[in-house]
Amino acid sequence: MCGRYVTPGEADIERYWHIGRHNWRSPFANVRQTRYNVAPQQGNPRSYVPVIRANEDGTLELTDMQWWLLPFWSKETRIKYSTFNARAEGAATAASFREPFKRRRCLIPALGWYEWQVLPNGKQPWYLYSANKEPLAFAGLWDRWEKGEQAIESCTIIVGEANPAVRQVHDRMPLLIPRERQAEWMSRELTDAEEVKNILQPTASEAIAFHRVSNRVGNAKDDDVSMIEPLEREGA
Repeated sequence: MCGRYVTPGEADIERYWHIGRHNWRSPFANVRQTRYNVAPQQGNPRSYVPVIRANEDGTLELTDMQWWLLPFWSKETRIKYSTFNARAEGAATAASFREPFKRRRCLIPALGWYEWQVLPNGKQPWYLYSANKEPLAFAGLWDRWEKGEQAIESCTIIVGEANPAVRQVHDRMPLLIPRERQAEWMSRELTDAEEVKNILQPTASEAIAFHRVSNRVGNAKDDDVSMIEPLEREGA
């Protein structure tokens, strides 16, 4: 699963995806700066994260969405089960995700994510990131819920089996969309579920680096660059 991650700031997103300010739709200022400990939560502006999607003309748009997918058919603005992750194995058929899987796919920009390794004496958090230090593109789905004048756009991160390297820490990981397939992933013309599934491929072990970090990451209120600094001594 992926329950905490690091969002890139405005400069990283503009540099890597070449999205100009005229294609930003982000009323929340906090999604325009690097955030080091984002946690999913319903109805909280702090859970809104940057999302990249394709417009009808194929141009890219950056917007912000609640990281906890709210299905368009939900009767309420809060749901009782977690939808901040979608399992790759069932996303095409799950009630909450099947329509977005066909028609509303997106990229969720990240600098890295956290996983907790289960040890005999407790859990140890690790920070995982691109070995070349470039931003990552999580495979994402989005939806839009509307009732009267109220509208909520929300997203989920697709997760699958971890590659052999990441499996040392956790058995699941966010699925990453390589640059050469990102346009295809977001294409509104691609609606065949099997073709969509074919884009979701494992990431090579050598593409991901990781190191231990402080247990402070367990507190979502802590959010600063020290969260991703390597843990240099035992018990820190």
